[in-house]
Amino acid sequence: MSDLLIVETDSSPEINFKMNGKLLIKGRAVSDPDSLLWITAHEWLSNYSKTNPTNTSLILQFDCINTTSSVAILKLLYLINDLNKRANHFEVIWTYPENDFQLEEMGKDFEDLLSYRFTFEPIKSKELVTY
Repeated sequence: MSDLLIVETDSSPEINFKMNGKLLIKGRAVSDPDSLLWITAHEWLSNYSKTNPTNTSLILQFDCINTTSSVAILKLLYLINDLNKRANHFEVIWTYPENDFQLEEMGKDFEDLLSYRFTFEPIKSKELVTY
């Protein structure tokens, strides 16, 4: 199994998943939840989960999320739910543009539906995460 890199477009986020447990999704998420992007990410995470990783850090950094993409994101978050129980170190970091209360609330809504906690980090527009 190898790392996964999907380049960001105008309607879909960058997905950069590494076998070392550093997982990043960032950008605009306004694509169809059944698009190849989300299917590929779901398949990769499913296979990654089977490797019994000990350390996983997922950073979610969105500029914009529409309702249909939120369904795909939630499916990914449910998929990695089991990693929280098995990994020595597991974290989800939800970053959002400073003063974007809607994206902050969306992250909190996702967190309420899951059995693990997020770390919330407001960022200034120039403080973009890279792996």
